[in-house]
Formats: sequence, C-alpha cells, structure tokens
Amino acid sequence: MKFLFLRLLRKIGGPLLITCLFAPAWVFATPLISNLPFDLGWNAGGGVVQGPTPSVSAAVPTPTPTSKAPAQSSTGASSQAAKPVSVAPAVATAAAAKPVPALSIGAGDVLQVTVFGQPDMSAEVSVTDEGEVTLPLIGLLRIAGMSQAELEKLIAQRLREREYLLHPEVSVTVRQNRSQAVSVLGEVVRPGRYPIQGRFTVLDLLAVAGGLTPKADTVAVLLRKGEGGAAGAPVRIPIRLDRVANPDRSPLDLVLNQGDMVYVGQQKFFYIHGEVRRPGSYPMEPDLDVMRALSIGGGVTERGSMNRIQIHRKTEGTEARDFSPHLTDAVLDGDVIYVKERIF
Repeated sequence: MKFLFLRLLRKIGGPLLITCLFAPAWVFATPLISNLPFDLGWNAGGGVVQGPTPSVSAAVPTPTPTSKAPAQSSTGASSQAAKPVSVAPAVATAAAAKPVPALSIGAGDVLQVTVFGQPDMSAEVSVTDEGEVTLPLIGLLRIAGMSQAELEKLIAQRLREREYLLHPEVSVTVRQNRSQAVSVLGEVVRPGRYPIQGRFTVLDLLAVAGGLTPKADTVAVLLRKGEGGAAGAPVRIPIRLDRVANPDRSPLDLVLNQGDMVYVGQQKFFYIHGEVRRPGSYPMEPDLDVMRALSIGGGVTERGSMNRIQIHRKTEGTEARDFSPHLTDAVLDGDVIYVKERIF
C-alpha cells in the first residue's frame, strides 16, 4: 500500500510536492526559485543543470580591477557610478635655458683633433699667432675666429675632397683656452686671468677667483673695450656686489666678453667726529647722506648742534674745502664729518 501511495503522489504532485513534504524547514527561508537541488550544490556528479532564469532579478555585473564602483546588492538595484577624480596638470617650474654662445678659436689655443678610427690623422695642435694650425694629411689651415663645430666640418670636408675617407667623423676639443679670457684684479682671493667657459658672468668670475677679501668694496668696476666713446676707449660699468641675494641682480649676471677686466677696489670709508656718540671711521654705503651718517655714528650728543655740522672734503685734482651741508647731501669717500658744540 505504501508503494502504491508514493507512485500516486509522484504522478499528481511531481518533484515539487515531494520536496515540499520531505525537505527541512530552513529551505523555505530562501526564495522559491533558489531552493532547488542544483542551486544548493547537490549535483556532485559535475553535470551542469540549467535552471529557470528569474524575471525579477537583474544580472549583477562583475566589477573590473580598475572599476571604482561599489558592488551591487543582491536585490538587483544598480549602484552609483564612481566619480571621476580630477588631477591638476603639472606646472613646469624650470625656466628655459639660455643659449650658450659658441666660443671662437683664437691664437694660443691648444686643440685636440680626433678622427675616429684613424689615429694617424688625429693630433694635438696649437694655434699660432696668425690663427693657423697644421694637421696631418691636410696641411695648413687658417682657423682664427671659427667655432669648434665649424672646424670639425672643415676638416671632414678636406678629408673627403682629398679622398682619404668617404665618411669621416671628426671631433675637436679645446684642451687649453688661452685666447678667450677675462681678468679680475683687486680685492679677490686669487686675482688673475681666467678662460671663458661657455656663458661666463661677473658672478662666475668672482666665484672662480675665490670670492672677495674682507677689505673688498661693495662696488666693482667692469672695464670693457670697444663700446661707446672714442675707438678703443674703455667703458666703465659699475657693479654693486651687495646684490647677490637681490632679485634685481642683472649687473652680476652680465655676460663677460673677451678682454673684459673686473676690478674690485678696497673698501671706502668716511669719518665722523665731534659731538657724536660713536666717533670713528665707517665703511661707505650706497646712497649715503649726512642724516644716515649721523645715525651710524650714534647720533648727536646733548652738547652737539644739528645746525653746526661741517664736512671736510678733498677731491682728486682740487684742494680740500670745508662747507656746511644739508642733512640730505651725499657723503663721499674720504669725507670727514665734524659736529660742533652748541653755542648756548
């Protein structure tokens, strides 16, 4: 009887009715479309069983490794897309490099001429006073005023013309630069003559010379030939040396030319005595006037008079003279300021 009853149930109820009668209670806690055996992993045989596709559930996309969107819920609600991240463009801070002027070859320079793969054609030569050199297989060349690149092209052209080499590769290096040089004299650690290396400024020259001595003045003079005035007359360009840390230091960045000379003199002084709190000698300062000079000396004492100030000045080629200045008058190198006592 039991066997017949089961066969009857199979025919009228089907597999779903059998599952409802004999399945445990926790199966009904899940949705009806998910409590079939193949959804619970019961097909251990490895076969793939296709179940019905529910119409109420949305397919959940698999996020890619680069996706910033959060995972979607099992209810099928689509999550918000990731917000794009704005990245500020990089700001270029390096200033454009200034072009370095090509130096010309002159008398006294020592050159290393190298022809790659041909040691017999390479040589170290010196430029004569006439601006000429003698090279192997080429002979005499007049090269005064040429740059290194121009000389390399000329040597390669001569080697091709005389059919020594079809494709010569030539390199010219200045071993000793004696024709392009500038001088620095005065209160520097190592005065002398220095070769020009590329873009060579006044500040570069002072650095190569070892810097200033403690006695150096705050103003140097650049002497340059051939600019303005009579032919060959030097031009004097004053350069303030106290502007190294100043943004407006264009005179210190002045590019030097062949034959320039920078002179750094000794520090200049002015003198103040009489009815001042700190009489003595003091180094000159730019744009110094009487009022600032009195403040450097500590000011006038109680016995001194601001109306009885005299300056003793001696200029080159003239006799010394004494005069009563205004407080805004300029103080020059070597001036002696004397503050007299009050009358009453």
